[in-house]
Amino acid sequence: MENAELREDTDELQLAPSEETERIAEPNACIRYGEDAFADITPLCEVACIITTPMKKVLKFRSRYIGMHSNNIILLESPKITPKEIAVFLQRGYAIQACVVSAKGEGARVYFKSKVEYVLNGGSTGLLLITLPKATQVVVGLRESARLELAIDAIIDPEGHKYLGQIRDISQSGCLIVIDRSLSHYQVGNMIELTISTGDDSNSDPLKAIVKNVSQSSQYKKYGVQFEEGSVEYVKSLIERLNFCQDQQKFSL
Repeated sequence: MENAELREDTDELQLAPSEETERIAEPNACIRYGEDAFADITPLCEVACIITTPMKKVLKFRSRYIGMHSNNIILLESPKITPKEIAVFLQRGYAIQACVVSAKGEGARVYFKSKVEYVLNGGSTGLLLITLPKATQVVVGLRESARLELAIDAIIDPEGHKYLGQIRDISQSGCLIVIDRSLSHYQVGNMIELTISTGDDSNSDPLKAIVKNVSQSSQYKKYGVQFEEGSVEYVKSLIERLNFCQDQQKFSL
């Protein structure tokens, strides 16, 4: 299967063609079967795909993982391609190779081969249905440190606009910040300053981080940021204070 790379500073996912039919084994790779491979894949995780026709024509595109159907089907967002490309490439039975990266933990990559089943179109919304693979190759340890899921309130730009946001996951190197999509317009490369609601005033100086990737839903703007060196020590001390909540299956202060 093709090699895939995700560079965390740009969140860029690529599938690069190879002459080999299978990926070279990696130290942190293992085989997982069926639905077990997708247990840690959450909706809207990015998927890199390659579809190959029987005539060896190739289409590369990105999509997003939606979920699974009980009839051994994986649901993806329909790719943003032309009607001609849909007619040529999205035919039932055509081979598809893909890689999806988990947003949880250390960022496991799931490589798999599948086949196109159906394309469902409903106006501006479409779904691409592909078969659930019998076996996948899972490579763990993409990120230097694991992301911990949590929900902690934060103030973005505390010296200026004072946007109310929330941190949804955090690691020693960065975090995911969620803000109402109508409030902020940060772009990749922008500096973000934020204060975290910890119940004390021990951190008077705002944390500083660089925006590395931006995504959005119907309600939120989501910013993946990397902490500046001067903020890392405080973040480490904050993580050490986190407790795991069994009821919510998340960390909290």
